[in-house]
Amino acid sequence: MTASHPQKSLPRRLALPVIAGAAGGFLASMAFLQLTDLPETGGLGASREIGGLVGLVYVLCALAVGLGTVSPKIGARILNVENADELREQRLLLGLSSVGMLAFGTALVLLALAAPIGPLDAAVAAGASGLLIVCAIVIGLRSLRLNDEMQRALSRDASATAFNLLFLIGGCWSILAHTGFADAPAPLDWLTMFAVFMLAGAFWQGARRGLMLRGPN
Repeated sequence: MTASHPQKSLPRRLALPVIAGAAGGFLASMAFLQLTDLPETGGLGASREIGGLVGLVYVLCALAVGLGTVSPKIGARILNVENADELREQRLLLGLSSVGMLAFGTALVLLALAAPIGPLDAAVAAGASGLLIVCAIVIGLRSLRLNDEMQRALSRDASATAFNLLFLIGGCWSILAHTGFADAPAPLDWLTMFAVFMLAGAFWQGARRGLMLRGPN
């Protein structure tokens, strides 16, 4: 008879990931807002600050996943996986996902910091962010070949959810702006909405499949 490991309670399973994520997100957000509090321009403005913060979320997620691929034992404690062996088996796929998220998140941060409001040269920000977004797309296409059937279905449904949210919220925002009831969304707002809704779609579809609470952690 094989010994079974006792299943930890829900609060204990969530404690470390939630605390680590909240602390990392808070510190990174405060650092970003402090560094971009430009007295000569009155700050970056809401659109750029939100875009930069969303980019930081992607960067932090990428670093967490990257840590899991480098050290599966540590990753198994902070990521939503069954055990360290799952991280080892999915090392290539997770590594690609980490690089893709890092590229897209960095692109958002660069665009948030671009001139004329931000301190980064506009040409540098445009060129670098464009290359990073292309890199994220290429990596995403490469990752699709490594996905199994369940992962492909999850990716497809998450993308559909993100599109519907973008069409609903972005579309309603555009209608209000067109009719004079609101300011038009800035170009960066569309990239930010896409990024946020992709995360929301992934979490929603993962929760529907019972993938949000896995493993003993």
